[in-house]
Amino acid sequence: MDKYVKISRKFIAPFILALFLLSACTAGTKEEYLVIDYPTLEKTTASTISSGTEVWTNTPTKTPQEFFATSTALPHIGLACKKPSEDYSRIDINGYQLNQRTFEMLQLAQTLYDGIIDITGDAITQGSYTSAVEASFGTHAGGGVVDLSVMAPGTYTILYEDIDPLIKALRSAGFAAWYRDLDELYDGSPSHIHAVAIGDRELSTAAREQLAGQFGYFWGYNGLPTTDKKPIRDPHGGPVLCDWMIEKGYPNKTATPPPGETAP
Repeated sequence: MDKYVKISRKFIAPFILALFLLSACTAGTKEEYLVIDYPTLEKTTASTISSGTEVWTNTPTKTPQEFFATSTALPHIGLACKKPSEDYSRIDINGYQLNQRTFEMLQLAQTLYDGIIDITGDAITQGSYTSAVEASFGTHAGGGVVDLSVMAPGTYTILYEDIDPLIKALRSAGFAAWYRDLDELYDGSPSHIHAVAIGDRELSTAAREQLAGQFGYFWGYNGLPTTDKKPIRDPHGGPVLCDWMIEKGYPNKTATPPPGETAP
């Protein structure tokens, strides 16, 4: 952890105060969590990913309460970073296949978001275990990945004001999540949120790359490969890092081996 996040002395006192407030907020529960936001990023070079790759890092400056300060989820902040189950039984929701773990994470995100977009039902536009959409380049081929509409129910009106709170809720529920705008992936591609369940043991290789690969979430990027091999910065401010993610080996877990090594 120290290799990736360095806390300067001027942040120690506020950090201790934040921990005290968190303990009061979550009294009576066994859930422990740490949410890290990256509002201002500085460029470094990390040879552990690939030679010459630019990586953006910074120190944690926000508590979970501050992270949700402009959203509707503040009353439910004690649920943030709840450790997901390991239930991989498959279910059908809105005509799409997910595993139970992913669905439970969506239910938590729905509670944190507390808005009108139903991400546990009608808003699901692409599920897991499918290669039906070529533009997804294999990210949905395994478990843990879902696309979500950001339109008002029953209309084609994009709820732009809901996108940021929904991204925050999904990330605090354990997803790497990004908004994909109209035409961003290809001409005519719809606006939606693309979400990858962190730690899902059935993720496809492409989905794992979106977490910790060269263009990945944990390095402050948007998860999309580029033709010039230059990663694009995360437009939503950087990753949320929970204790259970650290236990699973993030953020220093990569989907592919370092240069010069071969996969097992």
